[in-house]
Amino acid sequence: MPSGRRSSSLLEPSRRRRGTAWALIGAGGHAKALVEAIEAIGGRVAVYVDARRSTWLDHPRIARDADLADLSLQIAIGFGAIDPAGLISRLAKLDSLLDRGFQAPPLCHPAAHVSAAATLAPGVVVLAGAVVQPGARIGRGVIVNSGAIVEHDAAVGDGSHVAPGAVVLGDANVGRAVMVGAGAVVIQGGRVPDRSLVRAKSLWLDKVARRKK
Repeated sequence: MPSGRRSSSLLEPSRRRRGTAWALIGAGGHAKALVEAIEAIGGRVAVYVDARRSTWLDHPRIARDADLADLSLQIAIGFGAIDPAGLISRLAKLDSLLDRGFQAPPLCHPAAHVSAAATLAPGVVVLAGAVVQPGARIGRGVIVNSGAIVEHDAAVGDGSHVAPGAVVLGDANVGRAVMVGAGAVVIQGGRVPDRSLVRAKSLWLDKVARRKK
């Protein structure tokens, strides 16, 4: 379940942060959706951090996040991951920036529905068409991707990724750094161990946590 470290129950996410300047960490394909979300809430990307110059972003670039020094910038992790190892690395990047004093408020596209009774930790991204229902607990750095659904009272652990069209049903508990593939369903009350891969379009039936090999 989501860690208490750096947790936030604010559904104060992005929607109240008009005019806020953001630093985008990574400028790959996933970052395009984040830029759209930032601009849709009235924010702006002030700088991006990537070793390679982007072909689609016309903003100032910093090659290394170690050189990012302006603590007034809000942080959005602009690279995704599709397996547990990548998700762990992505979470480590977020945590390293939080430890340096940067803020990473939840970023919610205005075309998503996020209940005011849900809990979102720092670094959460909820993209267009996604639904997060009352009582849901979304851990640090989680991606709730386009059209994904996290139902009532479900928990999604730190660093996990609920891919487009995936559904986490009520009272389910998705562990840390779990990849829930596109179109997959975690059944009501299901328990997904840390660092698991729930394959695309599959049905996760386990209600007792056990690690998948």
